[in-house]
Amino acid sequence: MKRWGVTIVALTALALAQPVAEAQEKEKKQEQEPATAWAAPKPAPEMEKLAKMMVGTWSSAEKHEPSPFSPAGGTGKGVFKVTLGPGGHSLVEQYNSRGSLGKFNGHGMTYWDPKDKVYRSVWCDNFTPTCDVSVGHWEGDNLVFLGESEMEGQKTKLKMTYSGFKAGSFEFGIDMSVGDAPMARGMTIKYTRAKARAAASAAASAP
Repeated sequence: MKRWGVTIVALTALALAQPVAEAQEKEKKQEQEPATAWAAPKPAPEMEKLAKMMVGTWSSAEKHEPSPFSPAGGTGKGVFKVTLGPGGHSLVEQYNSRGSLGKFNGHGMTYWDPKDKVYRSVWCDNFTPTCDVSVGHWEGDNLVFLGESEMEGQKTKLKMTYSGFKAGSFEFGIDMSVGDAPMARGMTIKYTRAKARAAASAAASAP
């Protein structure tokens, strides 16, 4: 009888200890396992639309109209590369060209502001000591950005328009107003999608 009593006590103790052990093991695993990752938001439809139109490598042909900054006008050629920013929430732009104005290098970023329902762009280049900030919206099939810059110490209003979007090309025009002068076209750039081999060659030879 004593043996049976000891056996019953042992089994009872084991039965009671098992749930405790399982609970401790579960708690240990929970401590070791990382917390569930935060789900990153999806890109706004406005950014997906713009990405489909602009992401890629483009060859550029510039036409400079006579202006206070380029009295004789002129032309230029370059490479415009547009890639997706982190999470697809922005476009990262790199532009390199050479022409009548000399060597030009620019870098920018464009994103969608859901609160104000506008595109916002930041652009920095070797001709502008301070980066330019502009705000964009669609006007029909054209994407128009408005902003201000300081060129050679003069306050300049800018209207920048992306237009003529096609599968393999689009245009970019810059209208400007220096001081109190009326808006006038300063430059037009025609972009053509570069083929893989041509894009690699252009990127390698870009200034």
